[in-house]
Amino acid sequence: MVLRTLALLTVSGIAGAHAAPVEYTLDPVHTTVYFSASHVERSSVRGRFGKIDGRLIYDADSGTGALDVTVDLASVDTGNRTLDGVLRSAQFFDAAQHPVARLRANRFLTEGGRLAAVEGELTLHGVTQPLRLLAERFRCGEVTFFGVSRQVCGGDFRAEVPRSAFGMTRFLPEVGDTVTLQVAVEASPAGGTAR
Repeated sequence: MVLRTLALLTVSGIAGAHAAPVEYTLDPVHTTVYFSASHVERSSVRGRFGKIDGRLIYDADSGTGALDVTVDLASVDTGNRTLDGVLRSAQFFDAAQHPVARLRANRFLTEGGRLAAVEGELTLHGVTQPLRLLAERFRCGEVTFFGVSRQVCGGDFRAEVPRSAFGMTRFLPEVGDTVTLQVAVEASPAGGTAR
């Protein structure tokens, strides 16, 4: 569920000031993957992943790059310890056997001069499937915190994933098959410090 996410992807909006590819790092303080799924068609089960790591190599002049993001599945947090244990177990993520979800992407799609979507592959529960993240908002530029300026790219992304496609069918159909991912991300050039 990563999902990634992703938003390393987001740095695709940086102005063309760089003449060569630049490496960016996700800010773990300001990057989170949220998820939700229908529960008996009455409400939603919601949660988040708190441990995310990722890197992007991006050439702003050509708009090309490569993305590799991992999500620690043991960091799942629904606010319910019992449910968190079930999600970590072999019934769902099987975090003991498959400790991370991984997103790799190399296609950034723009519309009207703005980042519209990022496409790649998601590996989860030992299965790899295509994934398309829609950009709900995105912005890149210099920001200043406590008198220190740095380049920051960030945005919100959204995707819908059928969990059954990754072999996770426990409690279907009472718990819905479609999982909505919402990815909030920030990324800075490698070596930057989170604020």
